[in-house]
Amino acid sequence: MSASVTLENISKRYGEVEVLRGIDLHIPAGQTVALIGPSGSGKSTLLRLLMTLERPDAGRVLIDGEPMWTQPRGGREAPATEAHLRKVRGKIGMVFQHFNLFPHMTALDNVAEAPRHVLGLGRAEAEARAAEYLGKVGLGDKLGQYPGNLSGGQKQRVGIARALAMRPEIMLFDEVTSALDPELVGGVLEILRELSASRTMTMIIVTHQMKFAERSSDRTLFFEAGRILEDGPSPEVFNAPSHARTRQFLDAVIDA
Repeated sequence: MSASVTLENISKRYGEVEVLRGIDLHIPAGQTVALIGPSGSGKSTLLRLLMTLERPDAGRVLIDGEPMWTQPRGGREAPATEAHLRKVRGKIGMVFQHFNLFPHMTALDNVAEAPRHVLGLGRAEAEARAAEYLGKVGLGDKLGQYPGNLSGGQKQRVGIARALAMRPEIMLFDEVTSALDPELVGGVLEILRELSASRTMTMIIVTHQMKFAERSSDRTLFFEAGRILEDGPSPEVFNAPSHARTRQFLDAVIDA
């Protein structure tokens, strides 16, 4: 099951710096979208807004047409209650650059923790679900291992399994390979390719892996200075971009 994402005139400022400038964007349910662009262009901030880790200064975020930060009350739009926010963001999962695993818990317990304490599953059901998703990311033989005994790539796979175990309708990936040694990147990207091909979720991926973005996403957005400068089918963006700045960026990062 997947959900659509809509942003209407979204702006976000940190002090004097406007990191998102009037973003309008609609992502249909089930689509995989890659966000590319230079560091500081607003890509990760957009993900943090969708996770409610940050709040927009202006504009609306809608998940499957339902506003995130407001709700109807007394015949008008009113600020969202915490219960409404939990319901809407419960459709969204995120995998961060760093693994953030609990070091004192096994891989199985790391993945089972949120289904138990957030979804209210019993221990046996949560552990069965955790084992299922660890198996999906190729770690079925590592259930009892602690993070200290896992490689960086394996830790990131645990992080992906942990997010998947919540069965989100939208998955956000923020530079999930940036903290990995180069030889470990391929295995994690292959997991993302498989997830994208399954069409079971809407996926938004911030990445500096250009070949992966081109081959594994339906659509690519190029961010520049807080705006979406280019938006199109991934083969077109990478092979025949409309903007000279997009071409300049791609030439620099692909040839680097």
